[in-house]
Amino acid sequence: MNGTRVGYARCSTDEQDVIIQTEQLLTLGVPEDRIYIDRGFSGTTRRNRAGLDQALAAVWNGSVFTVTEFDRFARNMAEANQILTDLSGRGVLFGLGASVYDWNDPFGRLFLQTLAMVAEFEANLGRMRTREGMALAKKNGKLKGKQPKLPEPARRSIRRRYAEGEVSLADLATEYSVGRSTIHRIIHGPEISR
Repeated sequence: MNGTRVGYARCSTDEQDVIIQTEQLLTLGVPEDRIYIDRGFSGTTRRNRAGLDQALAAVWNGSVFTVTEFDRFARNMAEANQILTDLSGRGVLFGLGASVYDWNDPFGRLFLQTLAMVAEFEANLGRMRTREGMALAKKNGKLKGKQPKLPEPARRSIRRRYAEGEVSLADLATEYSVGRSTIHRIIHGPEISR
């Protein structure tokens, strides 16, 4: 296979780096100006991934969309299948490292679907472990949930002053440096005793 490669790299947080992925893509023959990157995205959804959208737009019939690891590309079976079907319909092959797969080949499709299934399973497993850890922390009093933006004495003062007609919702928001929606929740929501 000698089709021109277009590369895609992704990291889950802004603090992580894609240097290793980029170096691997260059080694695979992806031109530097054809490597597209997303930073700060988990890969479980395609939404708002401008780098992926640019990479998918940059491929053409006979080219190879290339990633270093499948989960850099997608961690959601449905979206992986949708993108791979679209690429195949445009005559684009899928490169995973040095290997190239054809979505129209039954063995290639089975292999890529299996990788998509494993990537989604790993993402779901990570979410489950996070929820378990949060539940344990909450049980042990180490996770208390989102704290109110303003202390209870300020909240009482806001409710009293608004009820007496002293100030408007907008004035209170400005005075306490919070959004109007926060003041609205304080006035119309249940009182919280902590």
